[in-house]
Amino acid sequence: MKFWLLTTEYPPFHGGGISTYCYQTGRMFADSKIEMTTFIPDDSVSDYKVYNTPEGNRLIKFNTNRTKTTEAFGFAARLSYEFANIVQHIIKMEGRPDIIEAQDYLGIAWYLLQFKHLLYEEVKDVPVVITLHSPAFLYLEYNRVPTYRFPDFHTCEMEKETLVMADWLIAPTQYMVDAIQPYVDLTAKNKTVIRNPYITPTHKVAHTIKRNKIVYYGKLSAQKGSFELLSYFKKMWDTGFKHSLHVIGGTDIVFHPEQLTMGQIVSKQYEQYLKNGQLLLHGKIKPEFIEQELHSAHVIIVPSIVDNLPYVVIEAMALGKVVLASVQGGQREMIEHGVSGFLFDHTIEGDFEEKLKLVISLTDEQIAAIGKAAKAQVAAMYDPAVIKEQKLPLLNDIIKNKKTSTTYPFLYQNQFKPVAGNGNLLSVVIPYYNMGKYIKECVQSVKSSTWRNIEILIINDGSTEAESLDVLKEMEKTAGVTVFHKPNEGLAFTRNYGAGKANGDWLAFLDADDLVTPEYYEKALRVLKQYDNVFFAGSFVQYFEDTNRKWATFTPQPPYALVHNPVNSSGLVYKKAAFLAAGLNDKTVDYGLEDYESVIHLLSEGYNGVVLPEFLFRYRVRGDSMIRKITREKLLYSYKYIAEKHSSYYSTFATQINNLLNANGPGFLFDNPTFAVNVVTNAENNSWLYRKAKAFVKRNKTLKKIALRLKK
Repeated sequence: MKFWLLTTEYPPFHGGGISTYCYQTGRMFADSKIEMTTFIPDDSVSDYKVYNTPEGNRLIKFNTNRTKTTEAFGFAARLSYEFANIVQHIIKMEGRPDIIEAQDYLGIAWYLLQFKHLLYEEVKDVPVVITLHSPAFLYLEYNRVPTYRFPDFHTCEMEKETLVMADWLIAPTQYMVDAIQPYVDLTAKNKTVIRNPYITPTHKVAHTIKRNKIVYYGKLSAQKGSFELLSYFKKMWDTGFKHSLHVIGGTDIVFHPEQLTMGQIVSKQYEQYLKNGQLLLHGKIKPEFIEQELHSAHVIIVPSIVDNLPYVVIEAMALGKVVLASVQGGQREMIEHGVSGFLFDHTIEGDFEEKLKLVISLTDEQIAAIGKAAKAQVAAMYDPAVIKEQKLPLLNDIIKNKKTSTTYPFLYQNQFKPVAGNGNLLSVVIPYYNMGKYIKECVQSVKSSTWRNIEILIINDGSTEAESLDVLKEMEKTAGVTVFHKPNEGLAFTRNYGAGKANGDWLAFLDADDLVTPEYYEKALRVLKQYDNVFFAGSFVQYFEDTNRKWATFTPQPPYALVHNPVNSSGLVYKKAAFLAAGLNDKTVDYGLEDYESVIHLLSEGYNGVVLPEFLFRYRVRGDSMIRKITREKLLYSYKYIAEKHSSYYSTFATQINNLLNANGPGFLFDNPTFAVNVVTNAENNSWLYRKAKAFVKRNKTLKKIALRLKK
């Protein structure tokens, strides 16, 4: 079996759970003679480098800007994009793996899964398994990070969509499956609980338990239950509890509501207890001293309020230590209460104090017995030989039973009425108004398409320019091109008119000054033909002429699509019947946003679309283009009209829309959810002098004209 693993951390990096999991899995597979390749980002390499690991596997490190897309993506999205690209590059060089596994965190497999489901040759037949580790959409909530603020919102959506698109989900605990369920419906998803492998250290360390030494080993953070733990101890100390709490781990995690590190907060709130020696913050300690500190502990506390599989529990139990852990996490599945450790419940008043005092009262013999049982529990649950017997048959079954679906795995999709689309003819409709300067180049780009069965319909919307009319006469003589003439009515009516004249089951719009790459239509139609629930397709956009910027568009999904248009809606490819049913442009929207309203209408009727993650569309940026003339007032009118027209659809996502706008400002002011935005609101000056000046400007025609131009 050729097994590839995508991860953000790998030894010698000390990244906690993910790093440990990858290392332990690598050792397990190396012992099984499985060809394992691990992909990891590392900007110390200029492109990518291949290494052999000590345990006998292969490691590929790659630069996170291999494809030069920093202007198009924020970090998390770019990381995912580069994972997808390096995987496809290695496949082109040496062939496909049998299966790929990736972590859920940061959605690093998001673009890989898009390439797979969008039928890209290198990866379309490769099964992708996602292992649940620490999804940001869950953990950030517990750390009170504003999850609707960009780029965190987009990162969380990437993770959710990754879970939906994966062929299979593997969770080390049932707890994590249950915790994710309120955020992503996993009811019908292929999923299995398989513990993470852990190779128990065989070396023995001489140690003496220091009675009443209470250790919390882990970083200070809200999700780890740090606030709750310290509040329990404060209450106990204030009522005479005599034993100190040793905190071992990082203190630099930021608690976002306070914009302070956890260390700063704890040092201020518990200053008295730090001075008294009741609270001891050891900070991070070197790895070689960790075992020594844990060995001497009477009890190790794991108070997480949400957690998947905290390795500190496994490590402590494997050392024969007594662990007191909360039931609010996967650790509750590791411990048999009173036999191999102890559990307490944050929701039960006084439960922690009661359980801690019970542990403190244990005799040396009881501590030894629990330690012995803890070691046996770890061996029984996490020994690689045990895990291998569960995981390898599952992976082989996934490989054996792989298949291509006819349903694209969207996160959100309304019910829809099926539409026909069986033929091969693509009708490309080009609205035309005084575009003689550009139309030949536009038509030639269509004719260069690798999809050969195309009719080109140029819809002349009452052009008045002599040169443009002369060019149309040439176009009328061009094979494969039909020119229609109509009175000037605007872009919306022109597109609708063209759709009505189209003979193909497939329909594309192309502005007369834009271009398409040769592969665009073929790749779009391949997806439209494959999936019953995909009704339009777009691609990334390369600007040209006045700028050479890149625009990474996104598959339109609510709630983001309801506050900002994420797709190049002027150059999409459709199942024509879907466009006629729900995509016709509404002239009332006006000001160039009629194609955005068309996308919203399609989504509301369940006619979802996708974006090909390549720069296959070339968008000409001109100083005199219509979109350059749009004003804030025009945008406000159009956005208001669209929301009111589709108020029922918007109301379904009202809470999410409200949160997005509060976190990031008006939707028409941002353009890429993978980058952070700054929201600034300035109230209008209302002083006596300002009011006087404003009134004076209103009465002066010249000044009024200047003021309006500045406001625009």
